[in-house]
Amino acid sequence: MNQVIERHDPQHKDKLLALEAQMTTCEQIELETRHYFAEGTYTRELLIPAGTLLTGKIHRHSCINILAKGKIKVVSDEGEYFIEAPHTFVSGAGVKKAGFVLEDAVWINVHPWDGKMDIQQIEHEVIIPSGNQLEQTLCLG
Repeated sequence: MNQVIERHDPQHKDKLLALEAQMTTCEQIELETRHYFAEGTYTRELLIPAGTLLTGKIHRHSCINILAKGKIKVVSDEGEYFIEAPHTFVSGAGVKKAGFVLEDAVWINVHPWDGKMDIQQIEHEVIIPSGNQLEQTLCLG
């Protein structure tokens, strides 16, 4: 079931940012997030119930993505995927993703980590705050 439907559509990022803006007008749910730290890595685990539509954060660096449980349709500027656990892949720097969860899911991201234990500081270092800052941030490194 892990199947790429389409590759490299440059308009996906704009469409996903528009979707995210529209989603802010809908009822929001709080997803359970777990944080893990190991030598050189920070791992974020997200528990997502079936029927959830969500958008991901834009990461400054490529990162490892793991679907440890469930089924999800993912759309990004890298392509459209139906993914069934277990599945691991790498997404590039600056990639925006959205997903619709078909079965309860556990989604994991692995990021580089410099030893800081402050989640807000880590997010500042690994996440690009908004789509408007994407090109500038990637160019500045």
